[in-house]
Amino acid sequence: MKERYMKRNYNFSKAAVIKGPIKSKTQVDAAMRDQKTLTSIRLDKEIIEVAKQKAQEEGVGYLTWLNKKLRSVVLGEEDLEGRVQKLEKAIFKKKAL
Repeated sequence: MKERYMKRNYNFSKAAVIKGPIKSKTQVDAAMRDQKTLTSIRLDKEIIEVAKQKAQEEGVGYLTWLNKKLRSVVLGEEDLEGRVQKLEKAIFKKKAL
C-alpha cells in the first residue's frame, strides 16, 4: 500500500489560524485580517520589566500588552476604557460620586 505524504511545495505561511470549527467564510476572512507578523525587536530591559509588570496587573501577556500600547501610540487607537473616560469628561462637567 502506498503511503501518502504532504507535498513539500505547500506554503502555509499565509494561512489563517482558526480555533474551533470553521463556521463561515466571514470567520476565515476575519482570521486573515487579524493575523500577526513575527518580528524581532530589541528593547531596553527596563521597558520589558515594566511591560511584564503592567501586563500581569491587567491579566494579559506582556507582548499582548506591548502591542496594545503600540497600537494606541502609533495608530492613535484607544481602548474602550479610554474612550469612555473622554466621553465622560466631554459630557459631564463634574464626575458623579
